[in-house]
Amino acid sequence: MTRIILTRHGQTLWNIEGRVQGSLDSPLTEKGILQARSLACRLKNQGIDHIYSSDSLRAIGTAEEIRRELGLENLSTNPALREFSFGEWEGCIWQELRVAYPDIFKIWDSEPHMVTTPGGENMEKVLERAWKFLQQIIKDHSGQTVCLVTHGLTLKLLVTKALGFEVHEWAKTPWQHNTALNIFEVKDDQWTPTLLGDCQHLDELELKSPLIIPQEAHKE
Repeated sequence: MTRIILTRHGQTLWNIEGRVQGSLDSPLTEKGILQARSLACRLKNQGIDHIYSSDSLRAIGTAEEIRRELGLENLSTNPALREFSFGEWEGCIWQELRVAYPDIFKIWDSEPHMVTTPGGENMEKVLERAWKFLQQIIKDHSGQTVCLVTHGLTLKLLVTKALGFEVHEWAKTPWQHNTALNIFEVKDDQWTPTLLGDCQHLDELELKSPLIIPQEAHKE
């Protein structure tokens, strides 16, 4: 049996500003760093053998907190774990895009799997690259525990696939907030979830400073 731990990066500046990130980047906020450290402490006794991250700095920063806490020597990065590329929209304010592209957002709000963003990707393409990489991880680290740090939409698509749903059924799976934790036990082609979209490690942190989620944050 192989254990796969899937999580998302901590809060970023653009998360707060309501900007589209995608393949572009913005730094972790102070709160995002604290979220990553809380997650790292929670993962300390999970027996993690390897850690992989998207090559985006916000994911690497989160993964580094985990690596240091666990005392692992290496952190590997791979572009297959990057966020959904929003192309020309990246860096823009979500609400301003809604005004500029009402026809696209009408589809995005009901059937986002049907949308290819201008100059960007669609859900099928994102899932294809990320899932292919995840299958290689399972092959390379059979019988071990591996942690992967990725992004909100990419993570949600991976969890959707792991639970046996199709891309168009993505709304059936829990949204992945910053540093949300998902743990699967994988044997042959059977994925058994033991934890989904869990953020209990943030409870104490949230009591000190309530998390404000921008209206469009659930899109990435």
